[in-house]
Amino acid sequence: MPGKLKVRILAARDLPVMDRASDLADAFVEVKFGQETFKTEVCRKSLNPTWNSEWFKFEASDEELQDEPLHFRVMDYDTYSAHDAIGKVYIDLTPLLWKDGVTEISGWMPIYDTMHGMRGEINIVVKVDLFEDVSRFRQSSVGVQFFNSSRVPTCYNLIAVHGFVEELVVNDDPEYQWIDMIRTPRASNEARQRLFSKLSGELQRKIGIKVLEMDGNAVIGYWQCYDLEGESGIVVRGIGTVVSIQKSAPVASPLSTSPPKDMHKDSHSFEDQGDLGTSPVNKTPTPQPPSPTKCVSPFRYSSDSDLPAGGSPGTAGSSGSGGGISQKPTLTTKTAILPQSIDMLEYPFFTLTVFPPGFLIHVGGVVAARSVKLLDKIHNPDEPETRDAWWTEIRTEIRSHAAAMGCHAVVGYKETTSIYDEVILLSAMGTAAIVNMRAPLPPQPSSAGSGSAVLTVSLDRQEFQKEQQASGTPPTSEINLLDTTQTADSNSKCSIIHIPYNDSTLPFPVNLTKCQLCKKQKVPDVLFSTVEPPPELQYTGKCCCISARICRAKRKAQGENNASLISDALPFMEYELHRQIMNKLKLKGMNSLFGLRVQITIGEVLLVGTATATGTYMCALPSPAPLRLSGKSASGSADLMQSMFVCFC
Repeated sequence: MPGKLKVRILAARDLPVMDRASDLADAFVEVKFGQETFKTEVCRKSLNPTWNSEWFKFEASDEELQDEPLHFRVMDYDTYSAHDAIGKVYIDLTPLLWKDGVTEISGWMPIYDTMHGMRGEINIVVKVDLFEDVSRFRQSSVGVQFFNSSRVPTCYNLIAVHGFVEELVVNDDPEYQWIDMIRTPRASNEARQRLFSKLSGELQRKIGIKVLEMDGNAVIGYWQCYDLEGESGIVVRGIGTVVSIQKSAPVASPLSTSPPKDMHKDSHSFEDQGDLGTSPVNKTPTPQPPSPTKCVSPFRYSSDSDLPAGGSPGTAGSSGSGGGISQKPTLTTKTAILPQSIDMLEYPFFTLTVFPPGFLIHVGGVVAARSVKLLDKIHNPDEPETRDAWWTEIRTEIRSHAAAMGCHAVVGYKETTSIYDEVILLSAMGTAAIVNMRAPLPPQPSSAGSGSAVLTVSLDRQEFQKEQQASGTPPTSEINLLDTTQTADSNSKCSIIHIPYNDSTLPFPVNLTKCQLCKKQKVPDVLFSTVEPPPELQYTGKCCCISARICRAKRKAQGENNASLISDALPFMEYELHRQIMNKLKLKGMNSLFGLRVQITIGEVLLVGTATATGTYMCALPSPAPLRLSGKSASGSADLMQSMFVCFC
């Protein structure tokens, strides 16, 4: 269905000097949307021109309104030569396409030039009158909201979680399409800038179509990446978690008898507040989690041949899938997703890192997969099938790793790439977990950690023990165990980290011990996770940032030899990163890591790996054993201790 786009240009300020003779500028503005262009009058000899133009009107479909950015080009008028470019402004029209969103965009926008940076500001007004296309065969996704935040904003209530969605779009890189004789840096930069804006809108539109097919209305934890593959083109990837959300009702003051004000004025403010604590609390009791010692329910996909045929078919130049059930949710405080729906997801991945109480049942540990590919092996660079097959391999491996740990889902999931020359490194990482999609409830305020001792961030372990004793905090073995009446309460605060797997069937050794709170189930000695600390657990003291870095030399090579060198070095780099971050965790006197992010970058002669996370002391896990340093002499031990301090600071 067509929509009307109306634009008005009011003024500009702080423009650069374009005429050396008068130290002024003769500015005018070109407004372009799609193939149609309008121009303002020339405001001569002014660095703060005022136009107050008439309304420029464009007619376009809702599909074009999602794909095409609104383009402003500020120019300096020249009589006898080509007009000089001052700068450009690109505006995404997506906020104007929401039913309950803003009605116009107005104000001062920065003017940007790819060669000179910021070059003043322009005052504009943009309005959209949209007649939404309600056809089931439409190619637009008007109304779907995207949130980069990995949690639901406080102004919304979570209704249902539907599953994982992904999409990728491929296009030629303008940098490699120009003839060298006529290419200029400005033209090349502006061509890429226009393309990036257009591909971003097209990608969100195609992901939004899949969201509507899954009966969702928003994407949380949206992650968008641009892969510059050189002559192979540009790949824009997007992943996220499909959810159904509902705007929170305004809460009236108990001292006021007047009805709450209309929230329409604030409906366009979707700034992520980063906390769910202000959402209303659902009084429905949370079902007791299953015992981790019992057998895990069989998985629907035991091999690659068991996978379904895929999601909705992609169009030319794009590909992807959205693993979810097409089941209409009811907009109530309960979810319409059945408990067994997790087994029907093609990829049971969740890009969220903060979850409502009752969603996480057990956390297994970090799972990761990496793959090195050659870009020159792509048979048809203009089609996405090859890239989609690469990511399918990675996701299938991640899913199998989670199944080996007795888990049926991956939370805190993220995908990254690193490209150098013709080699691309694909990486995926997340936390294996058992989740409950039946009743995601609004979060409850957590009292975990209240009144706990402040955990020192010093490398001196004795200082931590002194502060713990001075605060009156009992040893970890005595927390919630001195009073037998607290057994049930302590069990509910530690069940998430009880192992969901059978320790005798794991393909790798794990150090397990009894839970320090309930003394019944087994827990690992150290817990690594890519999600934020669950509020249901008990923590002692403050947290701190822990990071590890590693750099490995690599000889120069080309093609398959280069890819082979990188593949052989990856396992050793990950082991070294793990060893460093484990030692730093023990030096801090902590036993758990949350928000873990690992990035490996490839270069011509170097491989660089970094790992960052937030270290905490979890009461249910055992206290880390102190590190022992030994040397041939007392001076040697002191030198070794000093080098350790320098290394880990």
